[in-house]
Amino acid sequence: MTQDTSNIIRFSRDWWLLYQQAWNEQSEFKHKLKKLGKVIFCLTDGIEISVCLNWDEQGDISEVNVIETIDESLPIFSAPEENWEKFLNKEIGAAKAVMTGVIDYQGSFSIIMKYGRHFDYLADVAQKIT
Repeated sequence: MTQDTSNIIRFSRDWWLLYQQAWNEQSEFKHKLKKLGKVIFCLTDGIEISVCLNWDEQGDISEVNVIETIDESLPIFSAPEENWEKFLNKEIGAAKAVMTGVIDYQGSFSIIMKYGRHFDYLADVAQKIT
């Protein structure tokens, strides 16, 4: 991205909006999360933020909502900042992070089965905006 992101705090609302833009520009793999729907990502320390992203029919992130109340019927990924950083810096893959508890997952096992191996693309996009 050509935008100056030096003043944007990772995981903040502004960062997630940049993330949405970067994700939606990824024609080579964004389709792998098409129809995923709403997923919640929680940062459990530091700035303590929860965001709900919504993947549409084409795999674009159509909504980014910072939320105060977590809808437990949705898939939820949560971790402290240190663990998110390990994932976003590609020190650990999504599947291993969830299986070892580095990132906590609550939700339908079918979501993990269908989309799990594609969640690593989330880290690829994050690296484009840091």
